[in-house]
Amino acid sequence: MNKILSITLISAISLVLSTGCGGTSPSPASHDAKVSKDALYVKTHDNKKIAHAIEKAGEKTGWKITEFKSNEVIAEKIDGDNTISSSVKFSEGHIEFSDNSATSDLRDAIEEELNKTTSAH
Repeated sequence: MNKILSITLISAISLVLSTGCGGTSPSPASHDAKVSKDALYVKTHDNKKIAHAIEKAGEKTGWKITEFKSNEVIAEKIDGDNTISSSVKFSEGHIEFSDNSATSDLRDAIEEELNKTTSAH
């Protein structure tokens, strides 16, 4: 009986130690690994400033910006007979575009707006 109790106790302790005491939230390193290499990094700006810069940049470059979530917008632009659209997600100090090749003018304008915000301070 003591042998079974000892094995059960050792198994329980091993299980507790193997699961560790970390939470379920990803570490910053694993979060950064999920971010596209083409993301625009804006560590010095909060989401409110980023959203405002995206809106202003969209106005300047002819992109219609529609809020989709608190940290994501849909950008749409008519180019001749084609409509281009991209989701623009921003959080944790970066901005990601679902279609990087078609949104280069918007990306540049957002960067310009954020630089204006930084230099104004």
